[in-house]
This record gives sequence, structure tokens and C-alpha cells, in this order.
Amino acid sequence: MWAVSGINLQMAEGDYGISLPITVHGTELGGNDSLKVTIKTRKNGETILEKNFSDIEDNTVELELTQTESAKLPVGVYVYSLDWYQNGIFMCNIILCGMFKVVGKA
Repeated sequence: MWAVSGINLQMAEGDYGISLPITVHGTELGGNDSLKVTIKTRKNGETILEKNFSDIEDNTVELELTQTESAKLPVGVYVYSLDWYQNGIFMCNIILCGMFKVVGKA
């Protein structure tokens, strides 16, 4: 289960295999572009997970966690960023510091 509020994301502990489409607005991404999602313990904290996306269609990527990746995220509040790269060179932060919350199951 994904829940989205602005740039803040929420998922239930242990969830995996469900895609969350992320669409970039304001620029046209092409074949030389990639996006990277980084989830950290806190701002400037330890990196828990990084996901890179290079096959971008219609300015959209599908954020989907594997079972192993989901297991790295127990109940808690984390931060995430979304960065844009072109030809492997950093272009900008699309999302600098969004909240990534993992909630317990009912």
C-alpha cells in the first residue's frame, strides 16, 4: 500500500511488489537521463536504500520495492530524495528531502 501526500510517501511495513508511478514535470527526460531515489535514516543520515532508473518513459518511473528492500525499512520515519542525472552527471534535486514513513500493519 502506498499513500502519497504532496512529496511525502507512506507504506505499510513489509509491503513489496506494488508500483508507485513517479512523474517528473517541468523538463523533458530523454534516453541520456536517469533518476535516483535515495532513502536515508534522516537528513544527511545513513543511506538505507538507493534505486536507479534509466528507462524513463513519458517522464515517469515506477518505484517498486523488492521483498529484500522492504525488509530494510522497519516501522519508522525516514527521508528520501529524487535526483536527476544526464549522461551520468548530476543535474538537480527534484525532491530534496521528502518524508518516507513506514507504518505498522493493523
